[in-house]
Amino acid sequence: MKKLLKSFGSKTLSPKKSSNAIVETSLFQQDWYLKNYSEVLNSSYSPAEHYIREGEAKHYKPNPWFDPAYYTRKHAAAGRSKLPALLHYALEGWKSGRSPSQEFSNKIYLAHYGDAIDAAISPLQHYLERGQYEGKLAFDCELEYRENGAQLADEMLLLQKSGLFDPAWYQQYRIDTAQAGLFHYVTMGHWQGKSPNPVFDSRWYRWHYAAKVGDMNPLVHFLREGEKTGLDPAPDFSTKAYYKAHKQLQVGQDSALLHYLIEGLPTGVARPKHNMPERKNDGTQLDSAKLPISQNLRSMIDFAQIPLAPTSKKYNSKQLDIHWIIPDFAAGGGGHMTIFRMAHFLEYFGHKQTIWLQNPSVHKSEEQAADTILKHFQQFNGDVKFLDKRFETARGDVIIATDCWTVWPALSVSNFKRRFYFVQDFEPSFFAMGSNYLAAEQTYKQDIDCICASPWLANTMQEKYGRWARPFWLAADTMLYHPPTERRSNKRPRIAFYARYFTERRAVELGMLALELLAKRGVEFEVDFFGTPLEFQTAPFAFKDHGVASPEELADLFQKADIGVVFSATNYSLVPQEMMACGLPIVELEGESTECIFPPETVSLASPHPEAIADAIEALIADKAKQITQAAAAEKWVGSFSWETSAKAVETALLERIAEFASDISATAKTQVAKTPKASVVIPTYNAGVMLDRVLGAVTKQLAPWAFEILIIDSGSTDTTLDIIAKYPEVRLHKIKQTDFNHGGTRNLGVELTSGEYIAFLTHDAMPANSRWLYNIVTSLEKYPKAAGAFGKHLAWPEASPFTKRDMDTHFSGLLKYPLYLNKDTNAKRFENKETSWMQLLHFYSDNNSCMRRSVWEKIPYRTVKFGEDQVWADDIIAAGYGKLYAPRAIVYHSHDFEPQEHRDRNKTEAAFFKHFFGYELMKNEATMQKTLVDLNDGDEAWGDENNVNADVIARQKELNNARLQGQLDGFRADTTEMF
Repeated sequence: MKKLLKSFGSKTLSPKKSSNAIVETSLFQQDWYLKNYSEVLNSSYSPAEHYIREGEAKHYKPNPWFDPAYYTRKHAAAGRSKLPALLHYALEGWKSGRSPSQEFSNKIYLAHYGDAIDAAISPLQHYLERGQYEGKLAFDCELEYRENGAQLADEMLLLQKSGLFDPAWYQQYRIDTAQAGLFHYVTMGHWQGKSPNPVFDSRWYRWHYAAKVGDMNPLVHFLREGEKTGLDPAPDFSTKAYYKAHKQLQVGQDSALLHYLIEGLPTGVARPKHNMPERKNDGTQLDSAKLPISQNLRSMIDFAQIPLAPTSKKYNSKQLDIHWIIPDFAAGGGGHMTIFRMAHFLEYFGHKQTIWLQNPSVHKSEEQAADTILKHFQQFNGDVKFLDKRFETARGDVIIATDCWTVWPALSVSNFKRRFYFVQDFEPSFFAMGSNYLAAEQTYKQDIDCICASPWLANTMQEKYGRWARPFWLAADTMLYHPPTERRSNKRPRIAFYARYFTERRAVELGMLALELLAKRGVEFEVDFFGTPLEFQTAPFAFKDHGVASPEELADLFQKADIGVVFSATNYSLVPQEMMACGLPIVELEGESTECIFPPETVSLASPHPEAIADAIEALIADKAKQITQAAAAEKWVGSFSWETSAKAVETALLERIAEFASDISATAKTQVAKTPKASVVIPTYNAGVMLDRVLGAVTKQLAPWAFEILIIDSGSTDTTLDIIAKYPEVRLHKIKQTDFNHGGTRNLGVELTSGEYIAFLTHDAMPANSRWLYNIVTSLEKYPKAAGAFGKHLAWPEASPFTKRDMDTHFSGLLKYPLYLNKDTNAKRFENKETSWMQLLHFYSDNNSCMRRSVWEKIPYRTVKFGEDQVWADDIIAAGYGKLYAPRAIVYHSHDFEPQEHRDRNKTEAAFFKHFFGYELMKNEATMQKTLVDLNDGDEAWGDENNVNADVIARQKELNNARLQGQLDGFRADTTEMF
């Protein structure tokens, strides 16, 4: 096939040749195609040629696992390629990690089946030719995005091998396919009480052995521990009795349940009973005949309302005890982000906080929920608890409900001074008129004070429902969302369009119709959709689907677009402000909530009709002066708000209301003033240049509720470094000779010359990304007392190469797949086996942005090494039994775009370092290097093409790839004893 395809070159393949090529790949299954698309029987083309000529365009599948609509939507390069999507995947896409459908993950398949890697064909081709007949699984891509995806994949393999999951039996739950059934059971079914075979009762097992099972999949627990210790799979099956009756079975080796399913059940053998007393059904755990009422609505009667009756009428206004009740959450939730922002700042202001999670469904443990807050939202050190029996005895100063369903539990506890309702939108409008609408509106009629995310909401609560209410303003994070450094120069106007269509209040369909009208009018434009993945592949205008984008990706998108379109049919949204902060003129819907929020000069308002919306967009496109004027006014208006100011407004509202019912003791409360700084910041410098000015400007502006000091150790700078340091009188300078500098030894000196309990290190080219960097990294260590040190996240500089940005983001995003806190016991087996990838993860640490405990440094200081002191120290503290921590909220800007020779030299040093200290051989020979280089270059070219990267930038990346690998080979060949 390679010869055949090579002859095509860059030309468009003929349908006949394309059909021949896909048949050769085994990716086209003719029988399956004919069975599912009967029209082919009447076609004059062969099935494969029909697929190439017509089927792929209609999004027909050539096999159950390749979805052309998904593939081209996720991988823009495939859509632009002259190859059919299926051939693009077979030849190029899989090499860049491109999965063929939502239901088949290349990444996880290769991770679990090493023989597929050796086969040098696409994972899907391997599965179709061999894997499915060898009992291999096609893993769903959803596992890649789950924090515990690897664990779930392992569970799928375990259950498949055990024989205890019965695919045919599971079809009673109407899951699409047998394999999807296994995926469904592992990820969701067991939580819903679904049973994996005719005997095992998931619901009963989880309930009956709750203390043992905890959050585990009940069948996995039964396989790993339960059966061998005599636990029963169902109330009418005795494991011990079965083993006793079948003495040929050995406990721990042979499964009694599997034996019964294969030999006993089909022949009508009765299940072995036991004489143990049964736990009684309490009426809620095992009742499968519940009325069809949602858990949200049920909360109206599950929580009895009782009046407030605090045991004390005293409180400390400097240190409130605040409790939040929130619904469960996942990364990307805007409403939860606002809650966690407020909690972060209130914690910074000195208040103690507890978060109660109602009806957890996403998170299986409190620790996992706390981890998600730190990974994807904000720094938060307070307690995170599931709302269970403990909640009945909760006590504090303030209890805050955060949506209409959390109001009812807030009304059920009495030992608080006041109850508050954190109102972010008019929630009845989320529902059609009926039970949910009426129940949501009822919450505004309860005796609860309201803190509202806009003056409009506060007025509504006061005037319509008679509530005590105070507003706060939403704010854009201007450290992230800011105008572009270069003027926009798009050939066609780009429209950033918020397309979260399943959220009704976003009125997305009206905007879509307006775009269609614009295209009919002959207006030239292209659209950047974001907010959710879209299903359509074609439109009467050019567009790109960005799906669910990260905040950094959104900021980049807003800085490149010319106009923003985002609708808020209820309370105003944060998205328009983030667009405005990026210098983007926006179009919004007319309405009471928007008109009372946005000053007229800051926004183009349109009535909710496609014609009016199209007119507003067209007017902005046609009038550059209006774009500039409106964007400038909007940017100025947005700049008047900050999240800290909004949090102060929330704090003021809480204190104002509590003061009416209790007495403040803060004036008499004793406060201790720290005699020494809590934290020390140490920065080694040598000819740092003008970058140091930016770094010190950011470091000296750090905000923390405790004292900190800043020390620079300069090793003989001859440029303007010392003059820059002199501009900052609060920065202490210590000079050493250049010959005395040592990466480990100089940092040890920094610790000796400072007095903080925590010592944070920066390099002179690593700039804190916000004013909370130091607070966040120190607070992270406080939250994890067994961690010896923490390192923070790096962002590439805005002007960095797109490949540098990609690699930086990929690296630090990858760290979020693991627990934030790691030690040698996190995975003792992998540590004992010295598994290379695990050991690399354990000792990764970066002194460009780190913080250590003085108490640990006193026992384990840095080694006096010329390079890599941070990773060697991390290895030392892990070996000594301590842990290390990734602090994703402690962020700095730090990246380099090196020249090829410099890149080669640095990689030589790094490769030699890893070989010398850890025994890793990054590159062993020329042949391996050349093969790796081809793969790297192919992958980067495909990625660059998909992301519209300039051809010169792609060519330079290939030069750097060569320099990097040459450097690794140089490092392998180097005499490391002389280097270190």
